[in-house]
Amino acid sequence: MTRPARPHGAASLPWLAAALAAIPAAAAGQESAESEESDWPTITVTAPATETRALPPQVRIPVDLIVDRQPRSAADVLRGIAGVTVRTNSRGETIARIRGAQDRQTQVFLDGAPLAVPWDGRIDLGLLPAGLLGGVRVVKGAAPIEYGANAVAGVVDFQTRGVSQGDFAHLETGSLGSGSASLVLTERIGAAEAVFAAGGITRDAEPLAGPLPFGQAPGEEGRTNTDLDAGSLFAALGTTTGDLTLRASLLHIAAERGIAPESDRPPEEGPRYWRYPDIALTQATVNAALGLGPDSEIRLVGWRQWFGQRIEQYRSIAYDALRGSQEDEDDTLGGRLTLTHPAGPLALRWAASAQSSTHEQVDTDFPPGVPGERLRFRQNLYSIGVEADATLAPGARLTLGTAYDRAETPLTGNKPPQEAFSDWAGSAALALDIGEDAALTVSGGRRTRFPTARELFGAALGRFALNPDLAPERAWFADAELRWERPGLTVMVNPFLIRFEDTLAQRVLADGRRQRFNLAGATNGGVDALLSYDLAGTLRFELSATALRARADAGTDGGSAPFRRLPQRPSFETLAAIDWNVRHRFDLRAELRAVGSAIDLDAEGEVVDLPAAAELALRATVPLARVGGNRLFLTMAVDNLSDAQIVPQAGLPLPGRLWRVGLRFD
Repeated sequence: MTRPARPHGAASLPWLAAALAAIPAAAAGQESAESEESDWPTITVTAPATETRALPPQVRIPVDLIVDRQPRSAADVLRGIAGVTVRTNSRGETIARIRGAQDRQTQVFLDGAPLAVPWDGRIDLGLLPAGLLGGVRVVKGAAPIEYGANAVAGVVDFQTRGVSQGDFAHLETGSLGSGSASLVLTERIGAAEAVFAAGGITRDAEPLAGPLPFGQAPGEEGRTNTDLDAGSLFAALGTTTGDLTLRASLLHIAAERGIAPESDRPPEEGPRYWRYPDIALTQATVNAALGLGPDSEIRLVGWRQWFGQRIEQYRSIAYDALRGSQEDEDDTLGGRLTLTHPAGPLALRWAASAQSSTHEQVDTDFPPGVPGERLRFRQNLYSIGVEADATLAPGARLTLGTAYDRAETPLTGNKPPQEAFSDWAGSAALALDIGEDAALTVSGGRRTRFPTARELFGAALGRFALNPDLAPERAWFADAELRWERPGLTVMVNPFLIRFEDTLAQRVLADGRRQRFNLAGATNGGVDALLSYDLAGTLRFELSATALRARADAGTDGGSAPFRRLPQRPSFETLAAIDWNVRHRFDLRAELRAVGSAIDLDAEGEVVDLPAAAELALRATVPLARVGGNRLFLTMAVDNLSDAQIVPQAGLPLPGRLWRVGLRFD
């Protein structure tokens, strides 16, 4: 079986042309909705702020800022947020990590429903088109109880576009056959509100930034085996009747992509020669909110997710001889119920959630190519808790919470039964208005993440040796966020401390396989900071930064790390931007992203250094015409202008220079 050749841009032309043709249609049917309000955010925001509620540190990204940065995918939206690291792992998935925690400790939600596939605890953010998003919230620290079990380090909460945000269309093409397109149509039909969206992302290969010692086929212009084709469809219908608000939505993503082989190891040291010829995710979500009185409300979110993928493992970088394949099918059903009501001077919020996910897997070795046994795994998650909000004095709010979480694995395939896990969670947040323009929030808590079924039972086509003694991860948090806001100026400083117990790490065994194990302990400490300052009426300076120190405990027992510094945790990350926006004429944006040094493991489990680096990106938007209440824009972008080689993980450098040009209707 061979990897099909792709002429630059050939695969993207049909759907890019279709999207371009749809832009005039969207414009013709657009009715300005700038003054209209949508009721949907009251039911799709998972943990809404209230006058009496104190919340942990969080960053909100409104839709206009999302559009301004010209992202292609949901992963691009998160780049440059203080405390958030976005990287592509060795499976080719683009994931988010908060404050140096493991990526599975960061939970991802879409319209209030978990988006990650429970078997693995991850979702590839590079497959979700950015045009679908109407806003993003990143919660750091002890997340509110509505998010349920496993939200250890924080939460990424995506919201889809609503009717109040109007229609949107974007089409772009770029170097190495890259392209993306998004189309969002919104309409009010009597008492109902409807949204339809379609999107796609494509590339023939990622650009190279400098030579690679291994893992690169000779004569290829782009990075070997990094092609991607992803398409999505989304539809939502909502209505409000009296005190009842309802919304139902359906998302479907289909994709195929390659995975870059590790470039730091020769063939005899076992780099991955993998491809995903088939990825499909479908998620149905139902949101409901019912007002029970002036200060009482009940909210319900239900979700059903179907996921399937096929992984193909090859014997060499030629991708012409199969070594093995794995076919996965996942079926997940879950729901969350939240009740808010007054109780004397307090506002109480009760939350309960349950989720059951079944994973079926078939492995096939080549030769002989005979499918193996179909294995079935199941994991059930439960969470129940309560939070109390109190106003201590004018400008002083206190929120206290506690919860009980539980995980069960009633089906374990051909592996021994696994005992159930359970633990408690707690949190506290105190918010103080310390001046007309300043606020201080002090928060902390305790959270638990249970191992996923893949961590307990998955061998990843022979890459991992199982560890039947894996235990849940636990984390203690402490945060202090100081925020000062004046017209044209925002300053935020947020020192934090995270104490991990039994956090999962990896070690390399004598036979070359990797094995997960529980570290005895680790501590992450640092500072998140944000500055936004209007230098002039049309010129704004933005700076977001994180300094991080992540260290495992010293010791000599079986839970000790072979080295103190935790891998793949840069010492700092910063994004500085200058935005020059002359209304109705142009918007120019320059971004400088710098990443500090880090370490990682090589194929033999030895420490390798990952050097500090920096990259420059440019953005430009020029209005072309006004169509009804919206405008048509020309967009231009260059990513990694300096063609810098940045290596967030050993053998897996980030893409080099990429140019893009397109049209946007917004």
